[in-house]
Amino acid sequence: MKRKQKLHLLLGLVIVGALAVTAAIVFWVVESSRTSRFETQALRAAEAGDWDAAYAYAEKAEAEGAMNASSAVSYKRAEAALKEGNFAEAEQIFASIGAYRDAKDRVKECRYRIAVALEGAGDFEGARDAFWALVPYGDSQDRYNACCYRIAKDLQEGGNLQDAFEAFTELIPYADSEERAKAIAVELTGQSNPEEALSTMIGATEEQEAKRNELRELRASMQTGRIAAGKAHIVVLFSDGHAEAVGDNNAGQCDVSGFTNLKAVAAGYRHTLGLRSDGTVVAAGDNSCGQCDVGTWTNVKTVVCGAFDSFGIREDGTLLHAGFLTCDFSEWTNLALIAASETGAVGVRTDGTLLSTRAADRFPGSSYVDAALTNGTAFALKADGTVRSADGAPAEWTEVLAIRNSATVLVGIRLDGGILTHALLPGSEGFAEALQKETDVSEIALAGTFALIRHRDGSLSACGDVPAQIAEFLKNVPAV
Repeated sequence: MKRKQKLHLLLGLVIVGALAVTAAIVFWVVESSRTSRFETQALRAAEAGDWDAAYAYAEKAEAEGAMNASSAVSYKRAEAALKEGNFAEAEQIFASIGAYRDAKDRVKECRYRIAVALEGAGDFEGARDAFWALVPYGDSQDRYNACCYRIAKDLQEGGNLQDAFEAFTELIPYADSEERAKAIAVELTGQSNPEEALSTMIGATEEQEAKRNELRELRASMQTGRIAAGKAHIVVLFSDGHAEAVGDNNAGQCDVSGFTNLKAVAAGYRHTLGLRSDGTVVAAGDNSCGQCDVGTWTNVKTVVCGAFDSFGIREDGTLLHAGFLTCDFSEWTNLALIAASETGAVGVRTDGTLLSTRAADRFPGSSYVDAALTNGTAFALKADGTVRSADGAPAEWTEVLAIRNSATVLVGIRLDGGILTHALLPGSEGFAEALQKETDVSEIALAGTFALIRHRDGSLSACGDVPAQIAEFLKNVPAV
């Protein structure tokens, strides 16, 4: 009897368990059906072009546990924009959904179509820059060469022979670039033999290359990261590896007593970074945008601050970022350096090509060695010591070793240690003129209204509207 009771009890437990499992399965099926229904309705609305309804259904599907429903709708919307020829809109939407399906590849497809459209419209400079940014995608390299050729031909036909010669020389052996370069060389030198004329012109180019090599060697010998300036504070790195910060400390940006074993410093609007010799990074100050969340960074060789951002370049050239900007830096690799502002960043790769977060910053080709970025304009330094900008380079700048900027002024450090300046805002002309009086400059850190300068003998000075506390500190600071 007892045995029968036990069997009945066991059977009851089995039945209860089975019912519970069945209920769970039924619940899952019902919920999955609801989710699937919302997803299906979202996609149907997307097919009909009713994007508001599509996103509303996608939101309901995700609330019920579906994944990527909104991304699926966005993907459909981007495809529709692409089909309608709205390439810029499609690019923006594909970029917004990141790793969903093949969205990253579709971004490149959109950019390629934009470049083709620019070429078809006769905007060869715009197309050239767009194709260069896409290399090695598809036939971008060939189209880039074709645009460069057309630009060089226009220069030749417009009588700008020196620039045309340089353009055709860089294109050799593309098409008839060599023959055109020889014809221009004959016209410029007055020599009748095309080969001799070309050699004469190339000889002048080789002299320019020798100057580039001299500039390159000096740049390599310059120490950077010894000084930094934020909005109203400065940071100085001493030879024993410790740092001192002076000035506004409202956010704790000057609390760097624990910064030891450093090899470089950087400063943002109200935060400070220190790069340790072991490749780790320490931070102090304002962290309202996460700009001080750098505690996990390793193998870092360079640190840079934007106003509310922190950047680190690893030994392998990959980029680390923390802070305000939401730009996609996933393709920023093989980096040599980076510069940043409140609204974006510009980087130079080890091959001399330039990257920017802003499509308006067009710097085709390579041989760039430094960059600077304001909220309105990007600037790039070529290996030959000249400076280019996206909206017109400062005139007659030559033999420049490095460029730096604040919101008010662009500065070039020359081969002889002198300073070149370019006022960026009305009212900053006086500050720009005062900076030009500085000599034997090795490094400069620009704040809003003043500059901290390290001279070639290691001594420090300041220029501009220098806060009293900083001016007092600099009176007794040793060479660094």
